Amino acid sequence: MSGDEIELRGGQVNKVVRIGDTVRRTMAWDRAVAHQLLRHLEKHGFEGAPRFLGLDPLGREILTYLPTDLDHDADGFSDDQLTAAAALLRRYHDATLDFTPVVRAGAEVLCHNDWTPANTVFRNANPYGMIDFDTVAPGTRLWDVSYSAWTWLDLSDPAFSADEQLRRLELFCMGYDHPSCTVAHMAGYIPTRQAGRARWARDRNMPEAEAWALKCMYWTVQNLSERVHRTGLPET
Repeated sequence: MSGDEIELRGGQVNKVVRIGDTVRRTMAWDRAVAHQLLRHLEKHGFEGAPRFLGLDPLGREILTYLPTDLDHDADGFSDDQLTAAAALLRRYHDATLDFTPVVRAGAEVLCHNDWTPANTVFRNANPYGMIDFDTVAPGTRLWDVSYSAWTWLDLSDPAFSADEQLRRLELFCMGYDHPSCTVAHMAGYIPTRQAGRARWARDRNMPEAEAWALKCMYWTVQNLSERVHRTGLPET
């Protein structure tokens, strides 16, 4: 690493460094769709994503640097932060409605698929930008919002009661403000995302990640899903 490169935290797949007002990222796989997306978002005036500036002589992608004033592992978010996060995701989804891969797939939006607090930049402690578009793919709003709600609320965190998490989930849904992403939809769908992440971790021999996802799934089913969707089964 040269003297003018500052390594940035949080990159798990790609090495990420900052040079001046730009970010340079190695590319573990083809990023053509992500680059097309960033150009599309810029054209549509969406300011919550970095701009793609091309490739450098080392073959790394060049992106504009979005400063943040919260660590990538921040948690315990306030009502205002949760509302702002959900509203930002809604604006991003709306900007992808006419993105060519979405239209060709007959999909609803382009899912980020990993929009968590770790892939967020903050200004005055409020989320204003999204980064790391490695996993984007055409899909539905509910698929993406349910995963993000899980991570932003940190479901299964013992610091929050079931009542409080249900209230926070309602707040997140209000911030996103779309009829496909109600509390009832989310309470039924979040466990699917958690089970999928557990399966993904198991297939890659990541027992700690699998155990965490399963713990979150069981907590969500018991404390949210079964409260919103009554099964009629005896509780004892």
